[in-house]
Amino acid sequence: MDGLTLWVLALVGLVSLVFVMGEKLASDVEQFFTTWIGVFQRLRDLLRRQHPPNGRDSEGRDR
Repeated sequence: MDGLTLWVLALVGLVSLVFVMGEKLASDVEQFFTTWIGVFQRLRDLLRRQHPPNGRDSEGRDR
């Protein structure tokens, strides 16, 4: 093999490696954000249940 063929093979290997690793990285990032979005949604729902809107819990305490 001559030098040009080796460079072309190395370039093709590098490009395919970048695409495969990029796809895996994108999948990991998507999974990370999906997990944290779920955590924040559950936390928001928990806080909403503890503090009802419009101050309903404070009206019962004043009387």
